[in-house]
Amino acid sequence: MDELQASLLERIQQHDQVALAEVYDRYFDQIYRYVYYRLNNEPDVAADIACEVFLALVSSLKNGKPPRTSLTGWLYTVARNLAADHIKKKGKTVPLLDELVSDDPPLSEQAHWVQLLPSLKVALRHLTDEQQHVIALRFGEGMSLAETATLMDKTVGAVKALQHRALASLARLMPTEGEHD
Repeated sequence: MDELQASLLERIQQHDQVALAEVYDRYFDQIYRYVYYRLNNEPDVAADIACEVFLALVSSLKNGKPPRTSLTGWLYTVARNLAADHIKKKGKTVPLLDELVSDDPPLSEQAHWVQLLPSLKVALRHLTDEQQHVIALRFGEGMSLAETATLMDKTVGAVKALQHRALASLARLMPTEGEHD
């Protein structure tokens, strides 16, 4: 164990908050990369588990059971165990039928939408600010007409009209079949 690691270990055992922040800053990326690799590229889950590792460190300090000999060894051991638990849970809770039957559209349809996405982004920029706002709230955030109306300080009827005009403008601005190829 290098001197810096030994110093950090000694300081966190004495409940030094600055040292705890230094441990997080110094080792988070390493732990994240390790978990990310173990989970076969699941970035959100890897980030959650990496955070859990450091929460476990805080918990162990509060319980009077801090790492004793190797700080990095302790962090990687906890990361390994949490990743293994996640893999086991995932294996037990994902039925085979869910993997075989998908609610996602067919790949050909997904590919079509990927091709249209750049055109859609350009078309959205041609809408008024208010039209962009209503589209973002309704379709980006999934808000209801009533929620959108409240947020925009408009009536439901006004939001419907604004949404209709925005969608009509998008339809005019989007390429027709064959133009995007």
